[in-house]
Amino acid sequence: MLFKLNIRRRCYRLWYSTSVRLIHLIILLVITFLIVLLIKLRKKEDCWLDKYRARLFCFVLTNEENLESRGRAVYETWARRCGRFVFVTRLNSSRNCENKTEKNLHGLCEFPIENITTLPDESYSHLSDKVRASLLYFNEYYPNYDWYLKADDDTYIIVENLLRFLISTIKRYPKPVLYGYRFGEDYVSGGAGYVITREGLNLFSSHIKNDSIYSQCNSTMEDMMIGKCFEKVFQIESHENIKHLTLVGETIDQHGRERFHPLAFRLHFNGPLNKTNREWIYYRPFHPTLFGYEAISETTISFHYTQPNDMYQIHSLIYDIKLFDRQLCLVSHL
Repeated sequence: MLFKLNIRRRCYRLWYSTSVRLIHLIILLVITFLIVLLIKLRKKEDCWLDKYRARLFCFVLTNEENLESRGRAVYETWARRCGRFVFVTRLNSSRNCENKTEKNLHGLCEFPIENITTLPDESYSHLSDKVRASLLYFNEYYPNYDWYLKADDDTYIIVENLLRFLISTIKRYPKPVLYGYRFGEDYVSGGAGYVITREGLNLFSSHIKNDSIYSQCNSTMEDMMIGKCFEKVFQIESHENIKHLTLVGETIDQHGRERFHPLAFRLHFNGPLNKTNREWIYYRPFHPTLFGYEAISETTISFHYTQPNDMYQIHSLIYDIKLFDRQLCLVSHL
């Protein structure tokens, strides 16, 4: 009897110790699984944007005179955050440059300059021809992108905000072919930067490659040319092919604040000092012109007339300075 009792006790102890160990092991495995899952989710959160970044093609209009000043600032700040980036100028080959940014791991860098043999001269009067030649070229040789951003060499782009905005437009219907700071119904600001969709670029190229059609919508102002030529394309193209499309897409945020800005940050924030000189900002925009906090969206994408020093400063403020807590508490007595 005593022997049987001892056997039972030993079996119970063995079962109990094994069960406890098994429970501990299961708990450890669950904790390990949760940690691995958290790490993967964090990595996914950090890099999910890269999936869409690869679909963004950026090109910046410049010239040899500005390449080492404005061009360098563009290249060393926001431009390399695009999926693919090129300068558009009449130089026939890439220019080597020494990147002096401390965090750059590549040391020597290279300005990516696209050799577009059909480019006209660099004068402002031929700017529309330059943009047309660039778009036709990119449609033929870089067809595998969803969005094509055009910017000037004094435009600063917050690429991550641009990508998040473009992702938010994927399910829009009808689908716009052009995004930017709206001037009137059918065209957008060139200086603030604008985006043409893959389908829009294909439509533009299929018709505007024809010189006679281009002559009917050309303008000395390249942003107006883009709007007029798209309008012409929509008139020519059969309704069946474009019934799911619209020309210009809305870019203001839910509070009515602009994301693309055709002036420098300080001008949008403080207002123009010389109202006569900047009179166009009051009567040309599609939406009412605002200044101060109400003029600048929290998800702002671009500013025009940004000098090289300002580009480096803006870039540092955005990417180098971190907030300890992004959830800002409202103080009741303020």
